[in-house]
Amino acid sequence: MERAARDTAQLRSDFNELRSMLEVQLSSLAWNDMERRQPLRARILRELTRLGIEAGVARTLVDELPEQISADQARYLPLGMLSRSLAVSGRQLCADERSVTALVGPTGVGKTTTIAKLAARAVMRHGAPQVALVSTDHYRIGAAAQLEHYGRLLGVQVYPAYDARSLGKVLEMLQGRHTVLIDTAGMAGCDPRLAQQLEILAGAGELRSCLVLAANAQVASLEEAVDAYHALKPHACILTKLDEAPRLGGALSVLIHHRLPLDYVTDGQRVPEDIATADARELVCRAARSAKASANPDDDTMAERFGLAMAEA
Repeated sequence: MERAARDTAQLRSDFNELRSMLEVQLSSLAWNDMERRQPLRARILRELTRLGIEAGVARTLVDELPEQISADQARYLPLGMLSRSLAVSGRQLCADERSVTALVGPTGVGKTTTIAKLAARAVMRHGAPQVALVSTDHYRIGAAAQLEHYGRLLGVQVYPAYDARSLGKVLEMLQGRHTVLIDTAGMAGCDPRLAQQLEILAGAGELRSCLVLAANAQVASLEEAVDAYHALKPHACILTKLDEAPRLGGALSVLIHHRLPLDYVTDGQRVPEDIATADARELVCRAARSAKASANPDDDTMAERFGLAMAEA
């Protein structure tokens, strides 16, 4: 009986190894066939890969290309395709209309610093009495103290809110303020307290939620953050830490895949200087500059990323 189990396990292992070998060969054949039949599309896929764009997003973009493209188009299309696919809200810093905005996202992405930048811009435009900060982060040691420190520097009052009811009362009291910014606790999707945090915001009435993502995070972490805060239906995103990201392709892929519009980007710790309205073209150009020193991916990499999908199509 024990020997039969070992033999079965060995057969299963051999079968899996054989299947893996066949998939590698099939992927290689499919990629080589595409390079032969559609060299310009293959060239665009290679360029998107060099920029760090995820395989699924790259395939979708290439599938949307016209049937006939020229060599010049193949050279310049990748950046144009990315720019057109990246949604930006067009929201200006210090907008004239009144706003109540909650910044949400995982811990460590720079929510509190970003709030300080937005608050400083609002103070410069509308005056400190027209700006208020609200903290719902009572989980991290020192979280409220950091926001209060920024509040003192800016001459802006900070209000605590512990649940949906108290947040509703605070927001009702602040109806006359032009800019209200809400700092929330950063939590991972697996944190059981996340649901409570989302309930507080969902039950607080009309506010604009903005998901903060760090450009230097791995794609898997970015995807996890988007999934974790999906129930809140964020109105837009803020992409932080551009200065700490060696490549931007992964972050751009997540934004494109989920069709998340960008409000702002940040690229440093200075308050209020290091924040700007999102510009799709500038972001894509920055991604291209960051990938400039990267070598073109080899055929094995391209076959692994695209070959099997082409074979199954």
